[in-house]
Amino acid sequence: IQGYVKIKVIEGRDLVARDIFTSDPYVKLSIGEHKVSSACKCDCNPSCDSVSTLVSRAATLPVTLFVFDKDFLTADDEMGDAEIDLHPLVSAANAGVDFQEGSNIGRVRRTPSNHFVKDSLIKFNNASLVQEICIKLQNVQKGHIELEVRWQP
Repeated sequence: IQGYVKIKVIEGRDLVARDIFTSDPYVKLSIGEHKVSSACKCDCNPSCDSVSTLVSRAATLPVTLFVFDKDFLTADDEMGDAEIDLHPLVSAANAGVDFQEGSNIGRVRRTPSNHFVKDSLIKFNNASLVQEICIKLQNVQKGHIELEVRWQP
């Protein structure tokens, strides 16, 4: 199933400081070979509120998220990464059901394998399905990212 994934990076929390006391974080998102970047406010608890659109050739591919600290004199520092499984959201979108605005469609339970900070809700909002995700960054000491993910076939 081919479609578009709109990802709103809402905020980062408790990100590691890669400069002296803070960081200049930005997020890179990808599905397969399609990649986009979005900037955040310059600190370890940034509010981003940026929306990126990715084209997915197959709904089975995960969204990969990388957080970096922007450096001007050296290579950018890695601040963690995460992988988001689109299957629950795509399955709900393809169920062929008419949803009512504002209704909760489903819940994806937090598990050790999905690295969610809390259970993730799938809602029908503004005429589309949205999954609210708070995910712990991997390969780093601490930090998590809050996202809204929309699937559009």
